[in-house]
Amino acid sequence: MKITRIETIVVQVPVHDGAWHSAEFVPEGYTYGGQWVRTHWPEFPIVMLKLHTDEGLVGLGEVSKGTPEADVRRAAQFFEGCDLWSFNLQELPLQTMWFENLSIYAAYEMALFDLMGKALNVPVYRLFGGKYRDLVPVSRCSGRMNPGDAAILAKQCVEQGYSVLKMKAIASDPLVERLEAIQNAVGDKLHVVVDPNQRFYQPTRLFSFVDQLERRGITNVQCFESPFDQTNLDWYVLARRKITAPLALHLDGPQEAREAIKREACDWVNLGGPMVSFYKQAAMAEAAGMPAWHGSGVDLGVAEASYAHVCAASKAVTLTSDICGQSLRVDDLITEPLAIADGHVRVPEGPGLGVTLDEAAVEKYRVAGGG
Repeated sequence: MKITRIETIVVQVPVHDGAWHSAEFVPEGYTYGGQWVRTHWPEFPIVMLKLHTDEGLVGLGEVSKGTPEADVRRAAQFFEGCDLWSFNLQELPLQTMWFENLSIYAAYEMALFDLMGKALNVPVYRLFGGKYRDLVPVSRCSGRMNPGDAAILAKQCVEQGYSVLKMKAIASDPLVERLEAIQNAVGDKLHVVVDPNQRFYQPTRLFSFVDQLERRGITNVQCFESPFDQTNLDWYVLARRKITAPLALHLDGPQEAREAIKREACDWVNLGGPMVSFYKQAAMAEAAGMPAWHGSGVDLGVAEASYAHVCAASKAVTLTSDICGQSLRVDDLITEPLAIADGHVRVPEGPGLGVTLDEAAVEKYRVAGGG
């Protein structure tokens, strides 16, 4: 089976009003194309990938938000005209791009897995040896919210069957009041992963938050994820000695996972990166007896289906993964949304990723190519 043509489609899918930050926290700056811009991340384009073959099968991939289409197109030369079965999925021919843009590597890998699953008439999780679970636990996710909005969201989460909410924060946020409002609204029915994206900056800020929470009897923090600089694992080793709440690190590759595990710098790991890389990291976590979950870029249905497959195939992935795009974006661009109920996503059972692009929705949200 030969890959005859690679098609790229650029889309921009907004989030529901008020679904991410409270109004006073929008917009928040992000790095885009190597430059800092004052743009809210839902405005970043997403490149959808189609690998067409001479036998009529099409493999679907999705590039993380904000990756220029021109960069995705440049990688097509490594795949167009090649036989599907010539690829070693453990190491695709993008070595020179591996450290430059993992998102591009992951998208082509995703599309190849989809194609191979379709060609063999098996779901992708079979290509990883099988699944440990039919249902993958998932969390709801949000940005930075004021206490009132956080309480409203917490009630929605509980009504929808979620037990975990992942919430962004920075050092200057009213975090204690936010967590207190959530606890007052739903009691112990919902726990919160506090994710500052390293923006507590120093351990002393984390220790101060923990002291305030203890004094006010707030007990709903499930863990603190990447509270400060992850290049300084000494700080994480110190913090594990100082606080009882679990510490998690957000890791994107086997080398980072190896160092974190070797240094005993965290209790849990949030893993990401391409599917095979994720699978290897999860195996390392399993060997270390360390629970894990899959991270997210608040993605669309194709990428989230790939997450569901590799989570199901990884024994260590027992924590709630951030498969949250469906609850935040106005459309997932697949014909049948992933089945999410009671805080779990059901792993698709169709061939390949088990999802189909909704072509009408794709056209609705299609935009001009970005770069």
